[in-house]
Amino acid sequence: MRVHPLIVAIGLAACGDDAAKTCTSVGPFDVGTDGVAQPLGSGPNEARAGRLKAADLPIVPSGLITWKAGDFVLANAKVALVIEDVGDSDLYDPWGGRPVGLARVANGAMIEPNNFGEFFILTGRSTVVTDSVSVIADGSDGGPAIVRARGKLHPIPFLESLLAGVFGEEWLDVDAAIDYELAPGSEHVDIRMRYASPRAEPKVLPSVMNALMYSKRTPVFQPTKGFDEGLDQSYVALTDEGATSWAYIPNGTFSGSLSASGFVGATTAGFTMPACNTLDRIHAQLVIGGPGVDGIVATVGRDRGEAQRVVTGTVTRGGVAAPGVHVHAVDVANDATYYSRALTDATGAFELHVPTGANVKLVTFKRGDVNGESTPGTGTAPVAIDLPATGSIHVTATENTTKMPVRVQVVPAADQPVPSVPKWFGEAPIAAGRLHVAFPTTGDITLPVPPGKWDVIVSRGYEYEVERQTVTVVAGATAEVDAQLQHVVDTTGIQCGDFHVHTSRSNDSDDDGLAKVAQAVGDGLELPVRSDHEWVGDFSAEIARLGLGAFAAGFPSIELTSMELWGHMGVFPLTPDPAQVNAGAPKWQTFPTAAAPDTKFETLAPPIVFEAVRARAEQPVVIINHPSGSTNYFGYVGYDPATGTASSTADWDTKFTLVEVFNNSDWVGNRNRNVVDWLGLLKAGRKIMAVGSSDSHGLSGSPVGYPRTCLRLGTDDPRALTASNVRDALAAGHGAISGGIYVTAKLGATQSGDSTTGAGSPQMLDVTVQAASWVDVTSLELVVDGVGDIMPIMPGDTDPTNHAIRFHKQLPIQVAATGGFVVVAAYGGQTLEPVHPGHIPFGVSEPIFVTP
Repeated sequence: MRVHPLIVAIGLAACGDDAAKTCTSVGPFDVGTDGVAQPLGSGPNEARAGRLKAADLPIVPSGLITWKAGDFVLANAKVALVIEDVGDSDLYDPWGGRPVGLARVANGAMIEPNNFGEFFILTGRSTVVTDSVSVIADGSDGGPAIVRARGKLHPIPFLESLLAGVFGEEWLDVDAAIDYELAPGSEHVDIRMRYASPRAEPKVLPSVMNALMYSKRTPVFQPTKGFDEGLDQSYVALTDEGATSWAYIPNGTFSGSLSASGFVGATTAGFTMPACNTLDRIHAQLVIGGPGVDGIVATVGRDRGEAQRVVTGTVTRGGVAAPGVHVHAVDVANDATYYSRALTDATGAFELHVPTGANVKLVTFKRGDVNGESTPGTGTAPVAIDLPATGSIHVTATENTTKMPVRVQVVPAADQPVPSVPKWFGEAPIAAGRLHVAFPTTGDITLPVPPGKWDVIVSRGYEYEVERQTVTVVAGATAEVDAQLQHVVDTTGIQCGDFHVHTSRSNDSDDDGLAKVAQAVGDGLELPVRSDHEWVGDFSAEIARLGLGAFAAGFPSIELTSMELWGHMGVFPLTPDPAQVNAGAPKWQTFPTAAAPDTKFETLAPPIVFEAVRARAEQPVVIINHPSGSTNYFGYVGYDPATGTASSTADWDTKFTLVEVFNNSDWVGNRNRNVVDWLGLLKAGRKIMAVGSSDSHGLSGSPVGYPRTCLRLGTDDPRALTASNVRDALAAGHGAISGGIYVTAKLGATQSGDSTTGAGSPQMLDVTVQAASWVDVTSLELVVDGVGDIMPIMPGDTDPTNHAIRFHKQLPIQVAATGGFVVVAAYGGQTLEPVHPGHIPFGVSEPIFVTP
């Protein structure tokens, strides 16, 4: 997550704490009760508050919600907001007493729960270190129900390195309470901040930060702007298609917007903290509605008393209902003025809410279909949109008659247009120029396609040839594609892993875990390793659900994320522990908690964190992820590749052995940056192995498995693997990095990652380069003791008996008499079209070490 360059937009803040505690008449706020025994089931004229039972919590399909039995709920007959109990908290705010889920209410139960993430309730850079959560008003008197989280203010730990320079004040001496208030019949919850200041002098807080997370999981929508994270409208909504959505309405006007990596924020006007007194102010309102975009648009308008007009209609094809089609409402004169979006139901019907006087145009969109349009203008009559007839393509992919997971792409064969809509319509992105990119795990799929001529590209990663067929699709008919794929690159006993894969469990990714696994396996990756920010997890459940155990294994890990301070680290393997915060995520900070309020706030030095990680029962390895840059590890410690050491010795870890040299990147693009850093460590005598991973946050631009780390594991069956033998092979460098090209190197019987003797003497290095015919291979660089020698790979170098062997020769080398190493890289100049557009093919061996 990267936000610090944008923080400057917030503006200047007050100076640090400088007032003594001189008043004794103000103090902690009252604590209430557990509330009513049955907080759900309110009548139409009441609201309730109390603790939830396990049976009260609806299933959230994603499994990402952190609510638990015993948390508190505010509920009336329409909506419910769940507040976490006191104690250590998951995600980024560690202190409990914050919203952890919301839903609409029907028949006394929460329904269609939002795929909720997190937002922050900040006073400057501080929030409440919650010491109690309780019900202040249970609603039994007919009034609002109120849940209170109270405690002292303290800077929020993970944001401290970013916000400390913006908001100087800590407010450590101020007691505070967050009151969540829900009135009978209301569709919004008021978030009210109460402060008790013991200071002898008032103090101005120039601005209030409004900050939301997980905006990729539940995309950000703004009135008239559509899907846009630059906050400058009257509210921001976090939308959940087919489930409850919610809106955040600040107390004031958004300004100084910032948006990065799933973090969305803006400031509103500040206030004055009183002297020797209390202050009561509305921080924000949460409006709960849905489903989807139009559900929250309608709810906000209704809750605020705004005049709205309902646009209804149906979408058909040849008079037959067309379900699952998005209908977008925009201004007839300017489609950048965006009003709402709805999804047609099983009968093709839709309903949209727009401002009463809006002059509206409707645009339909469904992947693989043509766009339809209608212009109801300011009218109220039902709208009928009839789409033209379409066709389809049915693909069957096999290897030796056996169906298998693949990647299927459909692209125009000539001038056939690809239907699209502007980005503020919020449709899922797709690789440039593609009508479809799909990953059928069964090797069988039917895709809707407009009539015309289309190229169908079927692939299964880098070890297979690509099957490409051109078909003509006729309206109302299905074109058949029988793709028989050939496995041409020999990787017997080798399995490839991507040790840096994000899903919507991370704050900055919108990718569903199932989709991530389907893509990985469709592209021939055996070891997709989940590495979500600050949460231990794996893909074992997704692999099992998709029935892909014969093709892939899921092992747990984490990306330990020191929030833009000293970098991000892969920790592999780790075992998830549901009883621990963030499933057992390693701690890189200490801070006060409800149980230990006097704990000192401190960001720990990297070696201290690494040692604690290595001491865990799983004996994980630490991978220095994307190491270069001022806020990444090598930049933070002042690493110098000329010496292989760092200027900050206190922060420099001398035990790490793995560096992510290739992060969604290739050999040539990294040759003067990460590769130089890696070679500097090797020249300094450290046995450091390279890792190649995707760091995939979005499938459309960052495919899982480009690049990949391919390990000698002695088996081709993922089911035979354990986390420990994958870890050991990774740590030992028993493999190579592949971005489409497979490179192996041997000195006699000695392979990558291992050592042999003969330093100072001439030796012959056996080098083999393999690639499928669609992968460009033009050059080889032989690196001896950090010095590279580039040579061309010519068409005549291909083995005439096996065209996948593009180069196989004995190359003379001689390392220094004192000892050295050799690394081999091969690469091409053309991208990995048609499979991975924009990505350059390459392959790199791990080092072989030569001693005297």
